[in-house]
Amino acid sequence: ELDVTSEKFTPLRVLYAPNYKITDAVPKVLYQNLAAFESALKKFGIWQLNKRQKSETGSGNEKKQQQKEKPSTSKAAFAEVPQRRFELHQMPTTSTSNKKHQRNIFTYMETSVGPLALLKKCVPLPKAKDPVPSTQRIQVRVVIRKHGVVGGSVEGELLAFDKQWNLLLRNATEIWKRRKHNYGQQNICDTPVDCSDRLKELGITPPQMQVKSVNRKNVEITRDLPQVLIRGENVVIVSLIDNP
Repeated sequence: ELDVTSEKFTPLRVLYAPNYKITDAVPKVLYQNLAAFESALKKFGIWQLNKRQKSETGSGNEKKQQQKEKPSTSKAAFAEVPQRRFELHQMPTTSTSNKKHQRNIFTYMETSVGPLALLKKCVPLPKAKDPVPSTQRIQVRVVIRKHGVVGGSVEGELLAFDKQWNLLLRNATEIWKRRKHNYGQQNICDTPVDCSDRLKELGITPPQMQVKSVNRKNVEITRDLPQVLIRGENVVIVSLIDNP
């Protein structure tokens, strides 16, 4: 159920799985957005998505080059061909291959400047290059907004970010406040759907919420999340938390 290529793949189990990775291998092709992924999926299919497509002209040129490199059996080939001596400025120039610049989320995080550059030291490196243990990494606190007011905050370890301030956190703790009694029902996003029964069928335990009374009217709610993706449009401010 955690295999993306399987027919029994369940997204809900992936969302609640701690430290889930799609694959440990570095992909050969990284798509910039969902539209590019959908167009490649329709054109090449699911099994050809992570493979670079070779052009037919390139294969034809390789065959011609291999035929030229074959040793000739004629007597003229064994004869010594006179060579002309050239100066350094008369030698042919070496051509550079015009490779397309690969830019993705990983290269953007490495070359980010400005306020986003401060988030680079919070992102953990691969295990072979990361000398800092997980207990000493710098955590971040993200203040989230809701309809016109501050909706709470999320604290956790930063895994990835982009220029739109979309943040991916793990081992996060979400804290927000609300009224003790709801005086009105808000159907902003249609009727809410309860998926607790579906989670129980999959054997997934949703995060437990801890409710603490703040005053006579408000309560503070805390819950732990294994991983969470915060959209940039909901981010108010991001601050770094130094571990004591």
